Amino acid sequence: SQLYVDFADRNRVPATVVGFDLNDDVALIKVNPDGLNLHPLDLATSEKLQVGQPVAAIGSPFEQSESLSVGVISALDRTLKSFTKFSIEGAIQTDASINPGNSGGPLLDAAGHVVGINRQIQTTNGANQGVAFAIPIDVAKRSLDQLQNTGHVTYAYIGISSAALYPQLAQKLNLPVDYGVLINKVIPCTDKLTTCPAAKAGLKGADPDATIHFQGADFDTGGDVITAINGQKLVNSSDLPTAIEKMNPGD
Repeated sequence: SQLYVDFADRNRVPATVVGFDLNDDVALIKVNPDGLNLHPLDLATSEKLQVGQPVAAIGSPFEQSESLSVGVISALDRTLKSFTKFSIEGAIQTDASINPGNSGGPLLDAAGHVVGINRQIQTTNGANQGVAFAIPIDVAKRSLDQLQNTGHVTYAYIGISSAALYPQLAQKLNLPVDYGVLINKVIPCTDKLTTCPAAKAGLKGADPDATIHFQGADFDTGGDVITAINGQKLVNSSDLPTAIEKMNPGD
């Protein structure tokens, strides 16, 4: 019911929540800057990040405020679970030390520009084990722009479940392409669900009686394959949700 922001110069000021996005675990808060000497961080882009690039994480691990840890980008395009049924795609993995209290703090590049928002660690004992994740700033900026303009966030939605296609599976299925996504299920239109773009477009889901077991996994077959969106090839498993996430409802 009450929210305050502590600044490094010891000022503590009240804040209000403008809005939040559970899909990307991002919120926007507002403070009155009158009388405050604020220096906003520059938001970079997360599109050109590379594995091995040095990064720094700032936060308050275990309530130790203004703590900085350094490391490198360990991997890109990771998938994180959100607070909803949707996933956060394109997450940044880093070995910069992140612990409880770092969440929400910035992940910075060598120039001090924000490339991500620290979110969580992967651990077996609750302590940092060198595997931490951040929400890419490009994903966060999309949410923040909408929150600033309208106070809420809307997402494009295609209405399918799918599986990634790879060369050996494509060969097994005698497909003419070795990349793309196999459509497992098309969400049908109903009286309660009128937002069913894939069904309205005539996309075809898999045949429930045509499941095959291949290389240790079951695959539903017989459905359409989406190979590209607006000319952008879908190669990795995260390419489809990433492409849809950049669009707006009605595109």
